[in-house]
Amino acid sequence: MKKRLIALLLVLVLIIPAGIASAATWYRVNTSKLVVRMQPSDSAQVLGSYRRDYAATIKSTKDGWSYVTFSNGFQGYVQTKYLNKSKSYTAWVAYDDTSMRVRPEGTASAVAKLAKGTRVSVLTHGTNYDYVSAGSLGSGYIINSRLSKKKVRASGSASTTTAVSGGNYDAWVLIASGHTVNLYSSANTNSPRIAEYPAATKVHVISHSSTWDKVTVNGNTGWMLTRYLNTSEPAPTATPGSEPVGSKGYTAYVVSANKKSVNVRKGNSKNYSVQFKVPYGAPVLVLEHDRKWDYIQYNGRKGYMDNSFLQLSKPADAGSIVTLDPSVTPTPKPPFVQYTAVVNVNNLNFHRQKGDWSSNVNGVGRLQAGYVVTVLKIEGTWAQVEYNGYKGWVHKKFITP
Repeated sequence: MKKRLIALLLVLVLIIPAGIASAATWYRVNTSKLVVRMQPSDSAQVLGSYRRDYAATIKSTKDGWSYVTFSNGFQGYVQTKYLNKSKSYTAWVAYDDTSMRVRPEGTASAVAKLAKGTRVSVLTHGTNYDYVSAGSLGSGYIINSRLSKKKVRASGSASTTTAVSGGNYDAWVLIASGHTVNLYSSANTNSPRIAEYPAATKVHVISHSSTWDKVTVNGNTGWMLTRYLNTSEPAPTATPGSEPVGSKGYTAYVVSANKKSVNVRKGNSKNYSVQFKVPYGAPVLVLEHDRKWDYIQYNGRKGYMDNSFLQLSKPADAGSIVTLDPSVTPTPKPPFVQYTAVVNVNNLNFHRQKGDWSSNVNGVGRLQAGYVVTVLKIEGTWAQVEYNGYKGWVHKKFITP
């Protein structure tokens, strides 16, 4: 009896699909605007926000915060109370030409058009949209009124995908902060991962769509999220263990997966403060190229940028950007040259600080017409002057050089 039970259990293990046994638990956003932060704190930097019905998986949870991955691959910390745990179930498409979209909104692009009777796995059931997996057609959001829990007879029409067959072009992995990009066995983040690849890895695109690209890389064939691929070759990266390249003096262009500006820091680490930002597609001058951080110049300002955000050619989707030649350092302003001037009104207030609210300088009071002052500085409509060893501020229109 014991042997028969063990044999039965082995058979069950063999016939249960691996995808079901290792399926991720999905959660649905239950608020109109879920804020995503860099750290689990209300005061942490905001990375973005997601609308109701977006689907996500949770990596970790602590003290009311969860680190999540949304259906589009975006990650960050959110308050756990704004997520509802979901249970997957099977459903059928009730109408022909049903759009499966990249986001839970009607204006989002369609991953595929599903025919009536198509069987899908509902991963999250939302207020208006369900997040579903349609097998080889990928995953996406469908208006839940177009789905039925009861089996629907197929119409005979064919489902179609937005993928363009025969892409036949090369691309490179684009990802920030040194992370890697997953290669999946199908166009679904819940499918088994074949491998993962770092920034600047060259891939060959077999077919392309708005969300997923089918690619071949290092002998493996699978699916990568389109947002992490770029057709422009990235900037060079130093070989691990080698010495820094040093002063190169070449031009590179700023790129980012979300097409937002990239931080330039005071030093070669995220621990340093942000000095300024450079917009997506803008050219910078790489002064020193290292393994991780490049010392760059942009519009005359210098600092350190994570070089995973740099590539050698301008991204095709970048708009026109008004910028200085990145190889030119702006001519510094000449130093202010002090000069003498004459007060041209009587009873001119001689302020301790710049501003009409400031009191007069003790020991001087008001200046009279004909007094000679030395102009030390000009700031807007104000002049800092010196009179008989006292310094203060006056309206510059009341003094004549």
